Amino acid sequence: MITVNAPHPLLPGIDRAHEAAEVNAFGKDRGAGFYEACHLHAQTQWQKGFPAKCILALNRALSCTLSADEPVMQTHPLPYQALAWILMNRREDQFTGNPRRHWQHLATRMVEPNKELRRWRAWACWYLSKEILPELEFPPDFKQIREEAVREPRHAEIAERLAALSPADDLQRWEDALNWVREQMGRSTSEVTEWRIRRIDEGELPVIQKLAQRIWPAVYPGIITHAQIDYMLSVWYHPSAMMREMELRGTWFALIEAAGHGPVGYLSFERYPDTDICFINKLYLAPEMHGQGLGAKALEWIRERAIEMGCARLQLRVNKANAPGIRAYQRAGFTFLEDVTTDIGNGFVMDDFRMEKMI
Repeated sequence: MITVNAPHPLLPGIDRAHEAAEVNAFGKDRGAGFYEACHLHAQTQWQKGFPAKCILALNRALSCTLSADEPVMQTHPLPYQALAWILMNRREDQFTGNPRRHWQHLATRMVEPNKELRRWRAWACWYLSKEILPELEFPPDFKQIREEAVREPRHAEIAERLAALSPADDLQRWEDALNWVREQMGRSTSEVTEWRIRRIDEGELPVIQKLAQRIWPAVYPGIITHAQIDYMLSVWYHPSAMMREMELRGTWFALIEAAGHGPVGYLSFERYPDTDICFINKLYLAPEMHGQGLGAKALEWIRERAIEMGCARLQLRVNKANAPGIRAYQRAGFTFLEDVTTDIGNGFVMDDFRMEKMI
């Protein structure tokens, strides 16, 4: 066998090529022999320089419903960390495809047998890819998300379903893989336990301006140009511009604060005149605060204020390429309302989805 890559360290060693025909020879049998053959074929594809085919072989291994006490499961553990290792060690000259989109499609189009277990294993792999791969380079399938109302699951939901459905040690193997990824990528797993959101007056608008000048250049490159970022910050975030919103439209501004960190985000919203709509103009968090649940808490805080105002609907606009934002709003119960493109001057446009949630 001609090899291109050194052996995958988390897959079984081989002394010859193991071909797809050896896996297919098992037919509908998804026992220990099939499971092992998938792993051996995956190692072959990796060493030949075909990481995408290696991933497909490990997907087939995850179609098995072996119990944790099967001997083969001890020698060849469920391949969550092996898959993560492939994504962490991807090479530009070898085709990997878009694993994030691949697992999204697999999870949402799964068929029998063992549909539910296989579906949540696919979502578990998707979550690993989400943690590892840059979203701008490996985007989700927005078209499917919008047209089929696909809701990407949270960590807790995947964990719950793996624990309920798996006859093996899926949850532990998946959590081990996630912890390994976070360690390799130098990410902290500490969580914010104390936070508050408080309405501010015009005297603290410069705090929002400073936060925006830090947050936007960190999260928006690749979604809009640096020139548009600079333009929007200069037009919308000058304290005098925000003060006019307060005075003329009754816009609320608030800071999101976390214990030990101070202000880590901000938001603004207003009630549209003569409507039951509360429109969210701004909701931004510092990148290091993402994944802490603060965005969901901020949306709930806005919902409570909207009810106090007598509103029945929340609306917002989100850039069509802002995958994390779209995902967060869908999880919070927002649905797509319409496409909106707006000329904002200086040759720039906002190309957004308008989303809505009934409250």
